[in-house]
Amino acid sequence: MTRIGRTRRIVLFWVAAALIASVEAVLTAGWLVGATSERIYSSVNDIPAREVGMVLGAPVYSGGRPGPVLIRRLQAAAELYHAGKVRTLVVSGADYSGRFYNEISAMTRGLVALGVPESAIIGDGKGLRTLDSILRMRDVFGYDDFITISQRDHCERALYLADHHGISTIGYGAGGPPPKLLYLDEWLGSSIRASMANVKAVLDIATGCRAKYPTER
Repeated sequence: MTRIGRTRRIVLFWVAAALIASVEAVLTAGWLVGATSERIYSSVNDIPAREVGMVLGAPVYSGGRPGPVLIRRLQAAAELYHAGKVRTLVVSGADYSGRFYNEISAMTRGLVALGVPESAIIGDGKGLRTLDSILRMRDVFGYDDFITISQRDHCERALYLADHHGISTIGYGAGGPPPKLLYLDEWLGSSIRASMANVKAVLDIATGCRAKYPTER
């Protein structure tokens, strides 16, 4: 075998090993995170009541318009509020006012439009990612038992992170965007992002990652 041939085989071996390790990491993370699924509800009639619900943010369109995924979360949160399942809603996301967008303003406006009084809404503009949102609910706002409101796979990650930090939460699955708004590339991209986010959640726990703003309002 020529030197070039041996080098090629070595490269192919390590590429294959890396692919196998990546697949194993994704499957393991999915199994660990998915173990929380039994505590995620899809019916407003079945979910136990809590004092507060946390609505996880998502990027908004230009002009501050919520996208279809975020709209579903806001609708689910308003449904819980009007059913008497929560009395307060914390909208947790990124406040990039002056640079990009403000998820908190968009979420607050959306909830008010759905009949939730502004006095029942608390904004957390430093919930930059799921781990930050979960930890800040306890460490900044004083809530350690609440309902997490987002799409089902996102709720699974939130509950997994909360479990490892001694925070009690159940999930309310908001559902995804209407099927007519989804295309194959969007569905595939969303699935890949969710898988990578599961791996990141497991790594966050393994490395002891903390919130970027642990105590700041």
